Amino acid sequence: MRVWAIAALACLAIVTSASAGEAELNSQLYRTYIEAVWNKRNPADVDRFLATNFIEHNEHLPPGLEGRKKFIASVLAGFSDYHAEVQEVVAEGDKVVARVLWTGTQDGPFLGRPATGKQLRFSTADFFRVENGKFAEHWDVVDSLPRAIALGLVPAPKPQPAPKSP
Repeated sequence: MRVWAIAALACLAIVTSASAGEAELNSQLYRTYIEAVWNKRNPADVDRFLATNFIEHNEHLPPGLEGRKKFIASVLAGFSDYHAEVQEVVAEGDKVVARVLWTGTQDGPFLGRPATGKQLRFSTADFFRVENGKFAEHWDVVDSLPRAIALGLVPAPKPQPAPKSP
């Protein structure tokens, strides 16, 4: 009986260690993807990070691997200084979640609009599922109001006057 208990604990330790190792690998995969593709401006490197059957769950982004490549190329063409600052990455099992601050200056055409010279600064929360060492699925939450204001899609809110003191 004692041998079985020790064997069970050993198996649990191996599984926990493998799971922690997988999470660390997936976290590093995300950081490397951001640096290589976005910050070093290499959209062709997407193939190293995304599965051929990649699924994009954001309905506002083009679908699949080829759609992701086109999207990245269009962003990089519109913003010569586009940059991602990874603020936090959490990985567990085959899931990776990251908070990212995106910045850039629209000095080229983007979304059918000419260059504006406006600064862009917004945040996202990205969620990926990893399969066989590549990203297989993507979901995100985008702080879209600052981005829409910077791109001139909506007017900036008017400053509110300070309340008068009695």
